[in-house]
Amino acid sequence: MTLAHKKPLIYGAATLVAAAAAVNVGLLVLDRGKSVAALAADLHGPDAEARRDAAKELSKVGPEAKGAIAALADALADPDERVRYYAAKSLAELGPDAAPATAALIEALKHVDPDARYYVVKSLSKIDPPKEQAVPAVPGLIQALKDPNPKTRYYAAKCLKEVGPDAKAAATALKEASRDADREVREAAADALKKVAPRKRS
Repeated sequence: MTLAHKKPLIYGAATLVAAAAAVNVGLLVLDRGKSVAALAADLHGPDAEARRDAAKELSKVGPEAKGAIAALADALADPDERVRYYAAKSLAELGPDAAPATAALIEALKHVDPDARYYVVKSLSKIDPPKEQAVPAVPGLIQALKDPNPKTRYYAAKCLKEVGPDAKAAATALKEASRDADREVREAAADALKKVAPRKRS
């Protein structure tokens, strides 16, 4: 019995261009067979397990998840903890491209789970929103300075630095953080204090 050998797949330029275009419109088909658009739709579905799977899958694809930003922003308020976690992780992976989710990320700081808080604060740090948008995040960032995860505290201090004097309510928390056991947190907090509460020259 002779086995037929499969021919190797050869992708032409037109195919590659089409794939690139699909990324831009959120239609890229992932390994599991679903497009970014389909996964975004799953995030709004009634089945919690399907929403968890969709959020988790989107957290793995990096820049290709841009087409799902609106759905991921909504998922930050999902009733399921793991959906919220993977939605926050997905947005953090997008970096500055997650800017349209800024308001949702700031709102999430008010009630975010400890596991997801790291990704929420990291995402805000990468987005670096304009001061007028970032000011409402100050109370949540103050709480994040007390988080058990040193990386969360570090990113919270970085965010507060960018807010500047409008984050003066965080001055006391930043002073405490400048004595943090973690060196990176101490340095970030001390740096933020220079912007948040600059010393007056005599």
